[in-house]
Amino acid sequence: MRLWRKKDDDVASVLRKVGKREPFRWVRQLDAVELERLADNVRVELDTCGSRDDLLESAARLHYQTRPRIEGRLKRGEDVVDEEAARGRALALIFEHRYGVPLERALDEGLEIDDATEENNLQIERVLRQLGLAYSVLDEGHWVFELEAASVHVRHYVAAGSLDVYSPVRLWEEDEDVSPLLLRQNGGSVAGAFWGICTFESAGDHLCACARVATADLQAASVSFALASVAALVAAAARAADND
Repeated sequence: MRLWRKKDDDVASVLRKVGKREPFRWVRQLDAVELERLADNVRVELDTCGSRDDLLESAARLHYQTRPRIEGRLKRGEDVVDEEAARGRALALIFEHRYGVPLERALDEGLEIDDATEENNLQIERVLRQLGLAYSVLDEGHWVFELEAASVHVRHYVAAGSLDVYSPVRLWEEDEDVSPLLLRQNGGSVAGAFWGICTFESAGDHLCACARVATADLQAASVSFALASVAALVAAAARAADND
């Protein structure tokens, strides 16, 4: 497989390619210093990606984190300059160049899973079983189970060394009052959980109760604490809806 083996300025070239399409045309307006700074940030991210799956995870994480934000700004006619989104798009193009598969297709159809990633996911499943959770597998590294009041997703990001726990509580609608109010409560959230906006391919953007656990030396107690924190935020959202 032919890998990305060119001069150091290739990342800047990729960014210029990113800037050929909306909503990233602002990239082509950056001066040389600013473009190189952004390219350095992409290189830092690339340095953390030791494998194909690491790069896929990093590109996918930025894609899903930034897409709702960009789409919301476009709808409101606001400034769409977003360096995080540009970094994600650059990583997606580099992934496609290295492995011959567009990011979107890799996410939709999946890729062959290497042995190390599979073992890491099996470790997560052992912890979930230890907690007595009756989970279903949605995808490699992605599980879901049901609480009394909500569905809870557990997603493993191997490259980031993190386990994300999140539960959708309501459709994200920027013109209503409750969801933005809950988002502004971050920093005073319950235990280890926080509010976030998650994109579900078939259901759109949702306000979610979220928690994140480091997977290094993962303990069942840490996952249990994250689940309890998410459940508490789900309950808080229900109370807010009742008072709306």
